[in-house]
Amino acid sequence: MNKILRYFFIFSTLSIIAFTVDAREWPDNPTFVMEPFGAAKGGHFSRGLSFLSEGQRVKAWGGGEVIWTSDSGDGLLVVEHEDGFRSSYNGIEKRPDLNRSVTRGEWLGYAGGDSWLFEITDIKQSRIVDPITLLPSRKNLNSAPVGVVELVNGSRHLELMGEVELPPGRWTVVVSDFLSSGHDAIPVEVSLFWVGESIGSLRFDALEESDNGVVLETPEPFLFRHVYNPDGQLWFPDVLLNAGTGTLELRIRDEIGRVVSRSWKLTVR
Repeated sequence: MNKILRYFFIFSTLSIIAFTVDAREWPDNPTFVMEPFGAAKGGHFSRGLSFLSEGQRVKAWGGGEVIWTSDSGDGLLVVEHEDGFRSSYNGIEKRPDLNRSVTRGEWLGYAGGDSWLFEITDIKQSRIVDPITLLPSRKNLNSAPVGVVELVNGSRHLELMGEVELPPGRWTVVVSDFLSSGHDAIPVEVSLFWVGESIGSLRFDALEESDNGVVLETPEPFLFRHVYNPDGQLWFPDVLLNAGTGTLELRIRDEIGRVVSRSWKLTVR
């Protein structure tokens, strides 16, 4: 069996929290999601869900206390919840008669501009949380799309299509057009397998802010930009492929639990 270099980049998951916190209210129509959590746009990473704006009403994700409002810029409203979460509504026009105390599903204001952003923060653990993990499941969605997948070694780029022959060495697996749309089911976990063994896993549950940027939590903090770039490319770096033949498989699990798989036969010599 070919030797492989094992490496794991795994987000600190919020699966325990997701089971102990009730799925609450969608703040907007679920079909209006434009970009998912973590998506790259204009050189920045999205810290929430971006919704299409058509002047519609925006609702409170859960009951709590309004701790901040601002009419400057695009408009901002922040609600603090008793269970250690904070929800932010960036890009809405606040309802004039809104009380300080709000209930789940209460109308907060109107969506403004072309889009508005919904964020959830776990203030106890100082994490930005993927809202999709704490919202009721969406139904009747297309599977998460998979863009072009390439193997990259220096200046050499090999698009994976069917059977591929390549020299041995360390390669980077690049998945293009990742997190490109919120209209399809959103990926929550991406795994890479070589000859049936897992060689990498990325889980999109929570991010943490640091002075150096957005960080995924591994046994040692790791910068998100090292595995995902503003061009929408996801990287599995430093995959060691020695001489032999085997199957490389990419698996993507989406928000409703489906797994999409693509595989390629590699001849390394």
